[in-house]
Amino acid sequence: MASDAASQTQVSTNISSTIANVYTQINSVTSEASPTSTAAILACDDSFSRNHKTVRAKLASWKSRTGRNLTVDNFGSAAAQLLKRTMESFDRDTISAAGIAGSVASYRLEVRSKLQARFESVIRELFTLQTEILEKSILKKFSSMLLRKHGKDNEGTEKFYNDNAAAVRSAAFTFDQAMEDLEVPSLSLTKSKASQDMSNKLNSALLSFPDSPAARLKDMKQVNKAVSKEKKPSERSVDLGLDLVAMIRPDGFGNLQGFGGYQLGGNNVIVGVHNDADEPGVIAQFGGKRPPFLRVQPKLKVDIEL
Repeated sequence: MASDAASQTQVSTNISSTIANVYTQINSVTSEASPTSTAAILACDDSFSRNHKTVRAKLASWKSRTGRNLTVDNFGSAAAQLLKRTMESFDRDTISAAGIAGSVASYRLEVRSKLQARFESVIRELFTLQTEILEKSILKKFSSMLLRKHGKDNEGTEKFYNDNAAAVRSAAFTFDQAMEDLEVPSLSLTKSKASQDMSNKLNSALLSFPDSPAARLKDMKQVNKAVSKEKKPSERSVDLGLDLVAMIRPDGFGNLQGFGGYQLGGNNVIVGVHNDADEPGVIAQFGGKRPPFLRVQPKLKVDIEL
């Protein structure tokens, strides 16, 4: 009978629910709930609710931008300031609870840690999302630039890689500058690892571009265009050329990189060295395995004019 009555009892308002929770917290540790302790715990709960609501609204607007593949302007400084203001506001609201020894002070620290942890987890998530957005944007622009240059005579030669090495550095610098706006040093969210990963991805994109689907599609279009043109008998010729591109990837973390090449007539040999075999980002690209020490990409060029 008593149990049935208890199961039918419900809290009608948020205030009564909070008060019941306060007394539960106090009675679990102390034998008597003083008015001072009750007021202090209520202040902790109230400050948590207000600050969490304020922060959640701001974070929702940031998530909305990242959902549209946009970054938040000055995200790093804005996130750090918002975190600082939020925790300072909680500390001001609950300063009386901090001075009460025992369960009240412990409860305040527990609530404070909960508020901070929720905030920091979302900031870390937004940092990761925006880093991925920047990576995709920079790589897309870099690939577009390579595609515009694709088809020129120096492609696959040492000059081609040397010319585009400057483009790699420029793209890496642009990414580096953009990442500075995302950094939150207080949470150890820095650009160092992301910048290193981006540099490796740009170098890989440069080396693999001649065999990429976009490059092959453009080659097919150029071949079709050339075939469709009417040729004079005097222009008939068959020219053959062989390009060999070799990449040596010894142990290391990407701090050494260089290219060397030799050209003889229509034949070219390019050898690159990049000691990034131990770089986590590179290993991840190969499915958790180290990249091959030596990779050779032969390319046969056949120029037929009829």
